[in-house]
Amino acid sequence: MTATATADRTGTATNETVQSIYVTALRNTHALEKQAAQMIQRQIERYENYPELSQALRMHKSETDQQVTRLSDLLHGHGEDRSLLKDVVTQTVGNVAALVHSVTSDEVLKNLYTDYSVETYEIAAYTSLIALAEEAGHQRDVETLRLSLREEERMAEAVFKQIVPVTKEYVAREVRGEKADR
Repeated sequence: MTATATADRTGTATNETVQSIYVTALRNTHALEKQAAQMIQRQIERYENYPELSQALRMHKSETDQQVTRLSDLLHGHGEDRSLLKDVVTQTVGNVAALVHSVTSDEVLKNLYTDYSVETYEIAAYTSLIALAEEAGHQRDVETLRLSLREEERMAEAVFKQIVPVTKEYVAREVRGEKADR
C-alpha cells in the first residue's frame, strides 16, 4: 500500500470517527433535552407557591421543546434518528428522580438544585457539541447549537437567581405552618 493510500484511508477513518462522535453527542443531548422537558412540565404542574420560579420554568419549557426539535432536525440532516432506547432510559431516570423529590418535604429546594445542575450540564453539552460540530466540519450546525447554548445559559442564571428567594420563601412558609414543599 502506498503512503498516499494509507493517508487517504486514515483521513477517511478519522473523519468517520469524528462524525460518529458528533452524532452520538447529538443523540445524547436530544435524550437529555426530552428528559428535561418532562421534568420541567412536572414541576410547572406542582408549584403552587413559587410564581417567579414557575414563570421561568414555563418560558424554558418552550425553549426546551424547540431545542428538542432543533436537535431532531440536526440528527435528521446527518441521516440519523434519535435513539428511542436512549430516550426511554434517560426519561425513566428523570421520572424516578422527580418521584423521589415529590415525596420529600423540601421538594422545591431539591428540584431547584437539580434544575441548576441540569442547566450547567446542558451548557457543558452544548459547548462540547459546538466543538464537535466544528471538528466534524459542520459549521452550519454551529449557530443552531449556539442558540440553544445561549438559552441554557439564560436559564442557568434565572435558576441561580431563584435559589435565595425560593429558599427564604420556603423557610417563611414552613415557619408559618403553611404548605412549603411546592
